Amino acid sequence: MHVILGAGGAISESLAHILSEQEIDIRQVARHSRHYTYGHAMNADLTKAEGVLKALDGAEVAYMLVGLPYKLSVWESTWPSMMQHLVNGCLQTGTKLVFLDNIYMLSDESMPHMTESSPMNPSSKKGKVRANVDRIMIEAMESGKLQGCILRSADFYGYTSANKSLLLDMVIKKMAIGKMPQWFYTVDKKHSFSYIPDIAEALHILGTSDKSWGQVWNAPTAPAMTLTEIIALINHLVHKHLKPQVMNEFMTAILRLFIPPLAEMKELKYQLVQDYVLDSSKFEKAFSFTPTTMEEGLETVIDHIHRNR
Repeated sequence: MHVILGAGGAISESLAHILSEQEIDIRQVARHSRHYTYGHAMNADLTKAEGVLKALDGAEVAYMLVGLPYKLSVWESTWPSMMQHLVNGCLQTGTKLVFLDNIYMLSDESMPHMTESSPMNPSSKKGKVRANVDRIMIEAMESGKLQGCILRSADFYGYTSANKSLLLDMVIKKMAIGKMPQWFYTVDKKHSFSYIPDIAEALHILGTSDKSWGQVWNAPTAPAMTLTEIIALINHLVHKHLKPQVMNEFMTAILRLFIPPLAEMKELKYQLVQDYVLDSSKFEKAFSFTPTTMEEGLETVIDHIHRNR
């Protein structure tokens, strides 16, 4: 049995679909029980050791996809202890662990070319939390006790709910219905975006391969593009000539007053004002995987938006 911890999100649903096609028995775990298209539902509190053990009972592989509220105080109080409970639970049950992570723990200087060996020297408070969480898992893997791996994703996009993807909310959705796209600070820096179905397929590959364990992997991601290039591509797909509204520091500060998550993003400005390039060549070579092109991914998402209006 494979267990998805943090069920209900776009990535978890995509992963569950892939696992079901491989006829793998699935358990989808969230704090509050609900119906899922694939697998069996279970409610468990993963911030508690007993909740983790309940979720992992009988599991061969667990995928850690939990998304906590985007608030520093919640991250600091919850992430490290939750990961420690999870590692302990995997050691007790013999479950293999695949952890979907972001790149917050990497240094400011690493942004223009992020590889699996880029130093964990975070430039933000949220980054320090993620570095501590990673170290808990990495130390367990290096000790030989935990059979696990980490998949790091760039900012992602795909057909998902609101407030999950800046590119989706600020650019793709707006342009799909003929509205002006918006972006922060500049549209002239390269930025990597990982495609949700590619992330899900990478999780499945890592969870079912003998060569994935004990390592950090960058999620397969198409070559980085500037927002100017992405907007031009979307204009081509929607047959428009929409120009972006580039929000400077003053405009962004005003927007933060009305959109609370943006206030929490203030310390991550460094990721938007320079090139942000995730190098996924290690994964691509190891598993002969070609990431979905931006054009194909954007076309699919725009089609979803039009069909569900």
